[in-house]
Amino acid sequence: MRYLKTLLLVLLLFLSTYAQAFVAPATVEVESQEWGDADPKDVRAVLQSVIEVISPYVAKRNFGNILVRNDPKGPVSLYEKGPTDEYIILLNVKGRYWAQLAYQFSHEMCHLMSNYDLEPNNASHQQWFEESLCEAFSLFALDKMAEQWANNPPYPQWQEFAPKFTEYKQDMFKQTHRRLPKGMKMPAWYQQYAKTLSADPYAQGRDLNELVANQLLPIFAENPATWETINYLNLEDDSEDKSLDKHLSDWQKNVPLNWEPTIKEIKQILINPS
Repeated sequence: MRYLKTLLLVLLLFLSTYAQAFVAPATVEVESQEWGDADPKDVRAVLQSVIEVISPYVAKRNFGNILVRNDPKGPVSLYEKGPTDEYIILLNVKGRYWAQLAYQFSHEMCHLMSNYDLEPNNASHQQWFEESLCEAFSLFALDKMAEQWANNPPYPQWQEFAPKFTEYKQDMFKQTHRRLPKGMKMPAWYQQYAKTLSADPYAQGRDLNELVANQLLPIFAENPATWETINYLNLEDDSEDKSLDKHLSDWQKNVPLNWEPTIKEIKQILINPS
């Protein structure tokens, strides 16, 4: 596993200096035919639109062909790969709910970007942070989808749907469980839930992840290009130290120098290290 992490870091360094014409970072193969009243071809059009809007943030990586299935077990990115080593993503949407579809798929694409399969099954004890980061990324992606569809939707008649992405995002962002308790700062909140989160990345039905996501989103909003830092997550050396401080410090060490201040700010907000 250490070899794979080192190889990926070298590849990311090479790609960051390599100029190339735009190439979609992934293609989508919709395997399931049962999407309620949604045509699988339309589902694929939505998912490819997500790929297009997140493409500036994937560090020029190519994830190949991604197999997408509709499954009640979703949304989830499987550790198991397809017959020719494809990533497999399960979504759970029935009907023409394009905003929900984009929200779920962008979250799962964030897991691929974050190298989720190099620290599988909460091996880092900090998978909850990846979950929170991907929740924040999916909210950001909804805004980007609104912008994209307002100007260049997959089909002209879908342009009128563009505001729905923003509405979906705003409805979630305003949920009360996503707010810190009155008078509580984030480091105190984290200390209260640190053991819970370390043991269960999805604790309390993801409510804790969603609260953290709301705190992370404004940091990246200041400079959206820093979403590319996701690609440097989960590349730390194997260590007995499974603390959040170590996890974030390794992330900071691996990102390009100009993005280190973003990781420092995240550390400051979450744990306020001395």
